[in-house]
Amino acid sequence: MSFFKKKNKSDKDYKILVNKNGNNNNERLEGYNRLKDNVLYMNTDGKTKVFQIESSIEAEGKTTVACNLAVCLALVNKKVVVVDLDFHRPRVHRLFNMSKDNGIAEYFLDHAGKENIIKKTKYQNVDIITRGSEIHNASLVLVSDKFKSLIADLRKKYDYVLLDCPPVLQVSDFIHISKVSDGVLFMVAYASTSRKQVAEAVKELKNNGANILGTVFTMYDKKKDKDYTGYGSYYKGRYYEKDIEDQNQEEYEEVEEQDGIDESIKRDVELILQNMSEDGVEYVVEKIIEEESDS
Repeated sequence: MSFFKKKNKSDKDYKILVNKNGNNNNERLEGYNRLKDNVLYMNTDGKTKVFQIESSIEAEGKTTVACNLAVCLALVNKKVVVVDLDFHRPRVHRLFNMSKDNGIAEYFLDHAGKENIIKKTKYQNVDIITRGSEIHNASLVLVSDKFKSLIADLRKKYDYVLLDCPPVLQVSDFIHISKVSDGVLFMVAYASTSRKQVAEAVKELKNNGANILGTVFTMYDKKKDKDYTGYGSYYKGRYYEKDIEDQNQEEYEEVEEQDGIDESIKRDVELILQNMSEDGVEYVVEKIIEEESDS
């Protein structure tokens, strides 16, 4: 059974929603601001600045979240670069209405230097690095000393480095990317991603040493909240604090039944699923309300 689905997308579906002047007076944009605040909090020691933006499957909003988060961080005077590492379906350039030419591929082939592949966007303090020409062997690029050197230099130059990555259950590039990142922000799409997909993706990330810093709940639709049962009772509304322990136990028992998942992975899946409806606790959780999705 396939984990993946196809969606026909047009350029208009990829949007920077955050206003350059910071006038974000609606619930959807407030989610990005709250995510920004959590990311700032995570980096109070200056050691958590390279974020790997991941999802289980395609069309969970990771590119939209990465780019809008970059603009939010820039609005508080942080220098940010978004690096498009989804070599199979590069999309970052579309959100900024820029060309993807002259990117990582050209740098890897010695056709361009590091400084030459950094593109300035119309948003002050937000730069991007695109894929460039087609890359046929992603692993060869991601394990290279040139790639590691690029990320190391970006870490020194920018306050935040956001790595837009391909879906975990689609390709294995995340294994190599996690070696140069400080941690993962994990996207979960409302009414789209199944519990099984979340558990499998978390298992893959943890088994390969990735540090899951938190989750972002995307494409949330309050109107459909009461009808969606993809994650069981967790979407049936808010719960009082006294109910949380029982809910955790029920979810833990369900996760425990899955083969090959060790205790730490069970706990991560438990927390992620719990926090999809309970804001806060131990994981960074934000509900990003979207009208359109992206890869």
